[in-house]
Amino acid sequence: MKRLTHSRFRLFADTVLPKTSCRRLGSLAVVSSNPASNCLMHRQLSPHHRDCRNHVSSFKHRLSKIEFLRLFSSSSVSMQDFHHLTKKNTEELDHLERTALERLIYEYASFELDPIHLEDLLALGKPPISEKVLLENAAYVLRQTTARLAHRLQALRNLPYLIVLNPSISQIYSIYFNSFRVVSQINPPKTLEENDYIVEILEQLVSAHTDTIPILSRGFWEARQYISAEEVTSVLDKHLRARIGTRMLAENHIALTRPIDPAHFIGAVEVDCNPAAILQSTATFVGDICDLKYGLVPHIEFDNQKGQAVTIPYVPVHLEYIFTELLKNAFRATVEFTQKQSQEGSLSSDLNSDKDLASQLPPVMVTIVKTSTGVIIRIRDRGGGIPPAIERNIWDYSFSTFDDGEGDGFATLNAAPGNSIAGLGYGLPLSRAYAEFFGGKLQIQSYFGWGTDVYLTLNTPKKA
Repeated sequence: MKRLTHSRFRLFADTVLPKTSCRRLGSLAVVSSNPASNCLMHRQLSPHHRDCRNHVSSFKHRLSKIEFLRLFSSSSVSMQDFHHLTKKNTEELDHLERTALERLIYEYASFELDPIHLEDLLALGKPPISEKVLLENAAYVLRQTTARLAHRLQALRNLPYLIVLNPSISQIYSIYFNSFRVVSQINPPKTLEENDYIVEILEQLVSAHTDTIPILSRGFWEARQYISAEEVTSVLDKHLRARIGTRMLAENHIALTRPIDPAHFIGAVEVDCNPAAILQSTATFVGDICDLKYGLVPHIEFDNQKGQAVTIPYVPVHLEYIFTELLKNAFRATVEFTQKQSQEGSLSSDLNSDKDLASQLPPVMVTIVKTSTGVIIRIRDRGGGIPPAIERNIWDYSFSTFDDGEGDGFATLNAAPGNSIAGLGYGLPLSRAYAEFFGGKLQIQSYFGWGTDVYLTLNTPKKA
């Protein structure tokens, strides 16, 4: 990884460490010549918060020189170092540091989190954006990320004691605690070089939290006798929605610094995102999975050409996740219902092979309509609908749809798109969370014995 040199770090390091140590050791923040200034404070601090800052400063003085640089002062850090730090057992921390960090967590958890709007992301402007805007956004992302991590820690602390004792839940807490430990010590950047360094930290933060969904899910599954299904749904829904927001902030700033496609993107937002194109590419991917599972693949049809040309400003990775989950459900239902009809003799008696059965698969119909506030997308399948006994639970976080023969169920939650046609009951509720993130909706109308209509409403900025 490219090393960045910071004059303030060099000034400090040259006075307290041999140069050989400076070259060897990695850490996670830029160090000022005044150690007390290294605790990141983005707004007017209360006396209590200033006291926390003083405790952290005192802790730094007590650290060995090597540990100090390893944790807080080098101008670069490897991915391995970051993962090691975020998985470090919190019991290893010095008592004074732990106390100071606990106070910082309490203070940051009291901060109100700003909602994330598409308008605000687009207002940053197409690249190249000015240095002033980029540095201001970096400072804002650091402040909000620190507060969001603190909110998650506070939520985990509020869980029943027996839940917190679960090894998987405890592991999640440690990851968030040590991520807060890192991010809360980073100063807002004053130069583009320092911003590049912060981008590296954000990339490592995103990577370090990649596995948190399957780990957290496993923890709640293991501790399910100590917590109701309603409580699990509430906790997971809040956690996953918060995770979407934190990743959105980090990935958007990364994309502002390292543009994806300057002609079509502002940060992580595609200004002329085409839902039909994303849906088509997603259908190809899901079709491959369906083919491996059943040897049969339904196809999608758009019922109006005008809808295929609709473009909106949106985050394409959000649509990719939603469409992947919706098409998994539609394709699976279509194939299994058609197979059932064939076995019951409801279809032509001349069907002697999967090839013949494939010709009987009804298409998954897609309608896309531009509205005054955004776009509405309907995905209609003829897969037999949702049984009434199940329909009332489709928005719960459960584990009822996964086939043990399809691999590690918890691992399918790791990232979208997954590699299984089934899921762990997270697909619909998490898709709804993505849809609602920017003020949209995800609604389902099922006709048992016939099929299901899914309506995805996406809101866009008024001027879009």
